[in-house]
This record gives sequence, structure tokens and C-alpha cells, in this order.
Amino acid sequence: MSHPFAALERTLRLAHDFLEETRADLERAALEGSDLPPRIRMVHERRGHASPEFRTLAVPIPEGAEGSSPIALSAAIASFARTRAPHCLLLTLDVVGAGDGGEPRSVLIAEARDRSGTRFFMVQPFVLDRGRVRWYEPFEGGWRDPGEEEMILDAAFAG
Repeated sequence: MSHPFAALERTLRLAHDFLEETRADLERAALEGSDLPPRIRMVHERRGHASPEFRTLAVPIPEGAEGSSPIALSAAIASFARTRAPHCLLLTLDVVGAGDGGEPRSVLIAEARDRSGTRFFMVQPFVLDRGRVRWYEPFEGGWRDPGEEEMILDAAFAG
């Protein structure tokens, strides 16, 4: 059995790598003028294998569901995760929220959750400027523990 700190560090590394891939994909989508759907990466440990199995999926957003509650996304992910219990789930999605003055603001949200209870999330603002993405510093310094705050991925590991 691995040390709890090693598991925490591994989940954070997996989350960071997935976030970097999503940033690059978002930049490509911006150049093409297309949208990037929410993405989830399932990580499964395989007995006798040194490396885990990864499965990355785009989470389909039904027509007209943009801007709906994260509870719907959480329930869909939890339902899917029950078909094959993952060791770790990683989620990225870009949303438009309200900035300090109430103006629309684009942010990339990333979450990481694993079977051992490790929970991290990060919110990073960005703007699309003439087909390019300009990244700003993540809120509150980057990856952080959400504490009592509920995450979208939590339902996938409930009971």
C-alpha cells in the first residue's frame, strides 16, 4: 500500500497534466472558433501494471442545457462512474461567470478526486482575444483543497 502523501501527490500530478492538455485543446478550439465541451478523465489502476489506464471523454451537453446547474453534470458523471469504479476522476470545463463588476468572465474549472478521498480544484480566468487565449493567474494561487465546499466530482465517490 502506498503512503497517503504519495497518493495525494500522484492525483495532483495527474490533474495538472490533464489541465495542461485541456489548456492546449482550448487554445486550438479558440483558433478554430469552436467550443470545447466539458471533459472527464477516468483513471483506473490495473493489477500487475506499472501505469494506470486512462480514458478521456467529452461530456455531452444537451441542446439548451448551457448554463444549467452543475448538479446535472455531477449526476451524469456519477452515473457513468458507477459502471466501472475509477481510482481517480479528473474534470475540466470552461464556463462564463460574472467578474468583479458583474461583467461576463470566462474561467476554466478543473477538479480532481480520487478513491482515497483526495480532493482538489482550481479556477483560472482567461479571455479570448482575436482567436487566441490569454491566461490569467488562477484564483487563490492554483490547486487547492475545497474543504467543505462540494465539488462536481464528489457524487461519483459517494457511498
